[in-house]
This record gives sequence, structure tokens and C-alpha cells, in this order.
Amino acid sequence: MRTLCVGASLSVLAACASTHPAQDQTVFDPIEPVNRVVHNLNGAVDILILYPAAMWYGDIAPQPVKNSVRSFAANLGEPINAINALFQGDPDQAVASFQRFIVNSTIGLLGFNDVATEFGIPYRSEDFGQTLAHYGVGAGPYLVLPIFGPSNLRDTTGIVSDYLMNPFTYGADNSDKIAAGYYGGMVGGALDARYRNNDNIEQLKQSSLDYYAALRSLYRQHRNSVIRNGGPVMDDSQNNAMNASFDFDDENNAPAGDK
Repeated sequence: MRTLCVGASLSVLAACASTHPAQDQTVFDPIEPVNRVVHNLNGAVDILILYPAAMWYGDIAPQPVKNSVRSFAANLGEPINAINALFQGDPDQAVASFQRFIVNSTIGLLGFNDVATEFGIPYRSEDFGQTLAHYGVGAGPYLVLPIFGPSNLRDTTGIVSDYLMNPFTYGADNSDKIAAGYYGGMVGGALDARYRNNDNIEQLKQSSLDYYAALRSLYRQHRNSVIRNGGPVMDDSQNNAMNASFDFDDENNAPAGDK
């Protein structure tokens, strides 16, 4: 269940970068037939499990509870945000993420209240996939992971690395209370994300001639945006220079700068 909900959350967030994506045919997708099968299976799991659970959560939880669930789930990721910011050579952001974790875990009552934002310390998500991209590692082939949904070779490596680096992973192995909070927060965050983004997901399904292709394009757009931390799109010369050092992407099938 914890894997299901974490993966579904990632898929939902990727899907909701825009509700009107361009049909991007340039993504390197060499195993598209297999990916489409997994995509359909994930859709069935969403319809049978995640969607009903998310709607139930939305119906019974008042808005203050939803806000607390979202804040708690985000706080669980702050150690990884800090570690990856440090890996990317951004000590200021690493300190900011660490400060957010300390402030929200104490004054914010274990992270249920986002006091850090009120104190002027903004949230920024960082993951190991972004760290690899920072050092010029290309996206590699597009992958649809069982349960986890849209990904690529680089970001799949990042998911595994972040899980292994997260101190909560080891804390959960040694304490039932930490395990309950850690995995419970993941489940709650996934349900909250699925509930909040339901309208966008339904609109995307209805407006797309090919939902798989639309989601694939959105995932690429979303990841490029978070890798740039919301900065401007790089031009072709910058993309080519940044991607000159990696060989994950097939030059005949993927554009330069496909991340």
C-alpha cells in the first residue's frame, strides 16, 4: 500500500503540470508497447483503489486536516531536499531545507503546520534525479513503472537513491513509531495529491486523443521545469552543451536536452 500511494502521488503530480499538453513525439520511448501495457494496468489500480480512497478522504476530512496532511507529508521529504541541494552545490538551499525541517518539526508540531513558510523560508523540492541532471546525466529512455507511473532511466535511479539516502528509511526499520509516521505520511500525502488533482486528471483524460502520449509529454515538461527550479527554458545551444557529456539517450531517437 505504501508503494502504491507514493508512486501514485508522483504520477499525479507529473500529470498535473498542465491540462493542455502538446503531443510531444520526440521523447525517447523505445519500449512503448510495454510501457502502454503498464500504463493501462496502473490506470486500473487507480480506478479500483486510489481514486475511491482519495474521494473518501476528500469527503470526510475537513480542510484544516487536509492542510496538515499535506504539510506533514512535505516535511518528511525535507532531509532529502537538503541532501540533494548540497549535492548540487547549493548550500544556501540545503540550509533552507534543513531549517524548514527543524522549524516545522518543532514549532510546527512534527510538521503538521508549515510554520517555516510563514517565517519566510519557502519550500523547494529536490531529488536525486534532479541532481543527476545537474551534472549532465541525460534522461535516458522513457519508462512507465508499475504503480510509480511515468519515469525514465535517470529518474528511476533517483527514486531508488532517494529512498536509500532518506534517514527516515533507516529510522523506520528500527522503530515502529517512526515507521507508522513515515509510511502513514506517504499514504496521506498520496491520497491528498490524488484528491486535489482529480479535476485536472479528468480534464486531461477527456481532452487528450491519446492519454498515454499526453501524460508522457507532461512528465517531460514537468521534470524539465523542476530541474531548472522553474527557471527559463534553455535554448538549443545551452541544451547541447549541457548534454554533451552523457550517453544515456539515443542520438537518433531523442532530441538534445531531453531531460
